[in-house]
Amino acid sequence: MGPIYRPNTRTWAIQAPSRLTKPDDSTRAHTDAYADADADTSVADAAPTASEEVSKSTQDAKKRKRKEKETHILHQTTFRRPTWSYFHLTLVTPGTASQTPSASAALSDSRDIDALTVLTLLVQPLTAYLGITGSAMPTDILHTQGRNAYIRIPRQDARAFRAGLSNWIGGCDAGSVPGVKEGGRVNVAWRVVAEGGSLALLRGAGEELFGEDGVAY
Repeated sequence: MGPIYRPNTRTWAIQAPSRLTKPDDSTRAHTDAYADADADTSVADAAPTASEEVSKSTQDAKKRKRKEKETHILHQTTFRRPTWSYFHLTLVTPGTASQTPSASAALSDSRDIDALTVLTLLVQPLTAYLGITGSAMPTDILHTQGRNAYIRIPRQDARAFRAGLSNWIGGCDAGSVPGVKEGGRVNVAWRVVAEGGSLALLRGAGEELFGEDGVAY
């Protein structure tokens, strides 16, 4: 501290600074209590409930199934404009017009309609509908089975081909049609069973169209 003037005297005295008081035990205990209150307290994590364990196990099972279903695709291509259109046709007669294609195929006659008869019965409706253009339409007969025929034509002619066959009713020799027992001529018509831009869309993967040697019928 600075000098202090004492009255009735002409001397100055220098007051020495007082010593700091040492905190007693009660003050120290009070301070320690506040310090303990401010310290971080650790709380033990709550144990997972049964529902959380079930949910976690379900998520793990879904992830495992998703990984098992994933397959490695080497190459994938989409044909947006296929070059060809494929038709599955069946030849119907007055006695089989109301039958389903599967029932028509399961006739007692084990013969298959020949490709020449199919081509002849296709040219007639196309010529009647489109004239010379219809008779010149490229038509490939891939396979015949019973009264069923699998046809391939250019994609741009598919609509006209289907329209030409829709309302046509013709006739042919009864001996050329499998399952017809009467002689003479019989009325026939074409029924479009399926149509698609790929042969696999009509029936399976197309392997039934090829023989044991891998050659088309």
